[in-house]
Order: sequence, then C-alpha cells, then structure tokens
Amino acid sequence: MDKSSYTFQSLSSKYGDFRGPAFTVKVNGKELKSTEVPLSVEVDLCADGSAGGCRFQLEGLYDYGKSKWLDDLLKTIEVGCELSVKGGYVKQEEIFYGYVDECTVEYSGYAPPRISVTGIDGFGYLMSCQEPVYGENKQAKAVVQELLNKVVSAGYAKKATVGSLSGYSTPLVKEKVDDFKYLKVLAERYGMNVFAVDGELIFDDVLSGGSPILSLTVGMGLMSFSRRVGLQGQVGEVEIWGRDEKQHFIKGGATRVTVCGAGDTAAQLATKFKKTSLREYSEFVRTDQECVTLAQARLNALAMNFVAGSGTCVGIPELIPGRFIEIKGLDGDSVGTYFISKVHHRFNQEGYSTQFEVKGAKA
Repeated sequence: MDKSSYTFQSLSSKYGDFRGPAFTVKVNGKELKSTEVPLSVEVDLCADGSAGGCRFQLEGLYDYGKSKWLDDLLKTIEVGCELSVKGGYVKQEEIFYGYVDECTVEYSGYAPPRISVTGIDGFGYLMSCQEPVYGENKQAKAVVQELLNKVVSAGYAKKATVGSLSGYSTPLVKEKVDDFKYLKVLAERYGMNVFAVDGELIFDDVLSGGSPILSLTVGMGLMSFSRRVGLQGQVGEVEIWGRDEKQHFIKGGATRVTVCGAGDTAAQLATKFKKTSLREYSEFVRTDQECVTLAQARLNALAMNFVAGSGTCVGIPELIPGRFIEIKGLDGDSVGTYFISKVHHRFNQEGYSTQFEVKGAKA
C-alpha cells in the first residue's frame, strides 16, 4: 500500500493541471484505451468490510454486417480473466486489479449493442472458498496469510500483507463460512482492517496512526464535503464475558477509545452516554486480559461510526482507502483529519472525478 504523502500542488504538476483525463482498461491481456474506444469506467475501493470492484461499458464496437464484435471482444472478455484499470491524465496510475466477475451483452433496436462488465478484487475469489480451517498448531498470522495467499496463487492479487496478530490463545477454527466472511470476523477480533489496494490484499491495523495521504481545500481540488456526527450505536463501555479453560467465568472491559488521535468521543461530548454499555459473551476468550483485548477492539469499531462524511474532488488516482485525509478551508468543527473508508473513481463523458467517504471516532 502506498504510504507516501502528497500535496495538491505536486499532483497538479504531475497531471498537467488535471487536464485531459484518460484511462486504460486491461482485460485478459488486451488494453482498451479511452482515447481509442468509447467506454466509461467506475472503480470502487473499500476499507469498510466489503470487496472493491469496477464496472465498464463498451458501445459502438459491433459490426452489423458480420454480426460480430470488433476484435473478438466477447472472446477476450471472459469471466474469471484478469482485469486492471489505470487512470489519470498525462500520466496514468493503476487504481484497480482483480478479475472479471460478470459480463452482460445487450442488443436493442433503439440503441447500439453494448457490453457491460463487472469486476471484483481478489476478495471475491475468497467468497467462493468455503473449506474448513483448523489451526490448532498455527499462529493466527499464518492462518490469515494462507487464506490470502490463495488469491495470489490464483493470479487475482499481486501480494498479501498481514500485520502482527496477538492477544488470544484459542486456536482458529473456521466451519460453514466462506474465507472472506471469516477474515472479517478475525478483523473484528484483532482490531484490524481488511481491504485491497492495487492488487495488494491487506489485513492490518491502519487506524492507529500514519500521516495523511493528502490535504484538500475547498476551491483547490475539493468540490464538496459533508460531515455527520451521530450517536446511533455509540456506547461508553464494552464488556466481554467468557469462560476460562476450567469453565470459570471471566470478564474484561474497555471505556477509552484508542484510535483516530485527538478530539472528543461520543461519550465525552454527550456525557450521559458514559453510562451506556454493551455486554457480549464470547467463546473465543480464555483469560480476563483477552476479554479486555476483545472489548477494546469492539469499542474502537463502534466508535468509528461516530463521525462520517463524504466528499468529491477532481480525479486523483493516488487517493485510496485505508489512509487518512486532511480537510481544510471549512468551519472549525469540519476541518481536520479523517480516515478514508471508501473511494469511488468515475470516468465518463463529463471527465474524471473522485468521490470518497470518511469516518472518525472523535469529533
């Protein structure tokens, strides 16, 4: 994952003041360039617990006389084949890597024939992997690495990155659930994020810190921004109960949000919420400290829904989920640093724009 930081000025210089947007779709080894064929593309990158994907459409490439698509497009665009998208302007950067999940051909007497293609990142492959996992003698990191390496071996991802996993002694067991859902369960337990960026599958803690990838100001690349603060689902404490190896009750709790830097949490702004509590029972924990670890992960996850926002800016290929963004030029409450949970790149006849969604645990 790109861990660099950029300025709007440097990106403007790199992309020629963001003039002349262009993109290239590469499917099954064949390149489709926006400067040569009529097509539109949308790319979704997610760090919110869902897989990323892309969609593109092709029109005007059908030979009516021969009743066939030019360049044998239908034979090229096959489900399961590798798919990547590069986007930008004078220069292009890869913004998506995955495979073709669905292909639809439409014929009509009122419009030219059209091919619509949907792609998904490597996590789509794991949704079809449902064999059980019994990790009795394996570390949690090794189990996660093995799951992600399936995608790399299939050619639907370039590499996999797994952060440090610790805090629990119970062996990992997976039954009757697909690999992607299981990864999301593990991410919740260990306080991790699971997402894909440019062919890299990431299972790591990206909320604990890191510099913003970019600063945007209204009037300088940032077209719009909205911010919402809400108490729905917020609690002042999370308490986890369980049983130790001798079947004695154990418990542990967390009251302090430990992610997303400075600011006030929901319970600090609305002080009556300090008395609200979420209590859960878990078969996974075996000690009081493990209860505390799980409670902290649950509290942090809930807190990340306290602040939410969305924005639109000029098309910026470098903008990715899993990083922080700094918003400037607004009122004192709205300016600040936010976690990017989703990025949407759109290329069409109107040009290239990037929409993003953000989250925060503190206001």
